Amino acid sequence: MSKVTLVNHSSLLISLNNNQTHILTDLWNESPAFGSWLPSALPFFNPTYLASLSYEKNFFLAISHAHDDHIDDYFLKKYFNKEVKIIISEYPSPSLRNRIKKMGFDNVISINQEIKKINNFEVVSVFDPQISGDDSGLAFRDNKYCIHHGNDNWFLMKDNNINLLKKFKGDRVMLYASQTNTASGHPITYPQYDNKTKDEIKKKVKDMVIAGLKNSQKLSADYFLPYAGYSKSYVKNQNYHNMVVSPIYKNLLDLIKNEKDLNLERMLNIFCGGTIDLDDGKVTYPFPITPQNVFNTTDKYLKEEKIIYKCDTFREDFQNDNVELDKVEYYLQKFNEFVNNFLKRNSSFYPSIIGKKLKFTICEKDNISKKLFSKCMEIGSGIFIENIDEPNKEFLIPSNLFKALIDQKIVFENLYTGYQAKVYRYPPNIYNRDIIMYLDMFGYVYAKKKIDI
Repeated sequence: MSKVTLVNHSSLLISLNNNQTHILTDLWNESPAFGSWLPSALPFFNPTYLASLSYEKNFFLAISHAHDDHIDDYFLKKYFNKEVKIIISEYPSPSLRNRIKKMGFDNVISINQEIKKINNFEVVSVFDPQISGDDSGLAFRDNKYCIHHGNDNWFLMKDNNINLLKKFKGDRVMLYASQTNTASGHPITYPQYDNKTKDEIKKKVKDMVIAGLKNSQKLSADYFLPYAGYSKSYVKNQNYHNMVVSPIYKNLLDLIKNEKDLNLERMLNIFCGGTIDLDDGKVTYPFPITPQNVFNTTDKYLKEEKIIYKCDTFREDFQNDNVELDKVEYYLQKFNEFVNNFLKRNSSFYPSIIGKKLKFTICEKDNISKKLFSKCMEIGSGIFIENIDEPNKEFLIPSNLFKALIDQKIVFENLYTGYQAKVYRYPPNIYNRDIIMYLDMFGYVYAKKKIDI
């Protein structure tokens, strides 16, 4: 028998080998991610119980990637057994492994696309470097069952990974899980969408659900578990936490009910705290749960217990707004050097970024509509351009948060994925994913290096 419990967000508690082996994925408790995200549903099991599991012989912790909604540094470091065996994918950069080791964990098992046996189960990494160099799926199997923990990798899989997973699955019962909620600044922080924002969010989530079902279909998976969407963003003076689509079954089904040839029966009607028995597909709960009541109570708890004051825009130590123009120029120049050097080593990773225009506009900390000054740069050449109204991407950044960025207290992804900057793109229908990918990567590199400015 094998059972899988949705703990919260993208955290699963997986049992294999007749309940002899347990794997917990991507623990997230109360630590903010991207400076503003908090769980819309806290872990179903008290996290101290999950931490106690780390002292059991046949328990494993799996961490898909280094985003803070998938690895709760504070709780892991403080309460988990430092000898626990931690499973990660092998990435070109050692940053995830180094981060785990910095917390005091040394028993790290790296997985690549070669099947690896660990005790009485096997695991393989499902990695697409053209999508991301630091995120991947992990698949686990015993003799009868296969569970794919896709986390944020919701995209349609390329044939090589479909074939890899098909071979790994064999004739086993398979559960396929992947993200079904928006996880970036688009479209919420783009004023160009105006009153169409909600429709665009629904379209984005719909595409994710369809991709998950199509991947499940290609793999002949028995079940599709939609997850990695139980979060809300708390930004001061904004209503973002009420703008997301709650990824419950009813809402997701409403988005795709008119789609054909998707085999909707594969999609599980499951909420946090639900456990699926992979033998019969039944989802059970220990007591009745109404999702909206959980969301409302969690929101009240996060506010009244002042958990939201851990988020960037509520922090009292992030009020310094002394920013000079040369600091903006410096950050853009260093970003340009990073892009050029990265492309020398990885010429196929979004070379489309070269020649695009990137603009930073610094605004008053409590009034993002009040612009202070701007700087626009052509990526590649590093040339600064004056008087340009429609760059490929423009970020309106509160002065205090840019100060925190420059001082290496936050990463750039807090501004974008954390919904803390406003964003414009030109033309409006072109996403410019390349700019976002490089800004996010550079943000982590910049924050870790003590650069004298």
